[in-house]
Amino acid sequence: MPRNIGSIDQVIRAMLGLAAVAYVLGGGPYDGSTVIIGLLGIYSFATAFFLYCPLYGALGLSTVGRLDRSA
Repeated sequence: MPRNIGSIDQVIRAMLGLAAVAYVLGGGPYDGSTVIIGLLGIYSFATAFFLYCPLYGALGLSTVGRLDRSA
C-alpha cells in the first residue's frame, strides 16, 4: 500500500477526525447524521494514521509532495 497522503493533508485529516469523534462522544445531538459524522471522523483519522486513502488510490490522486517522498 503506497503512501498517498502528504504531511499537511495528514495533520488536517487527524484534526478533523478527532474533532468529529469528540463531537459525537461529547454529547452532540443524537440523530442519523451523528452516526455519519462519527464514521467519517473515524475514517479520516484512520487514513491520517496509515498515510493511505483508498479513495485517493482509486482516483489515482496523491498529496505527497516531492519533499515528502522520502518516507
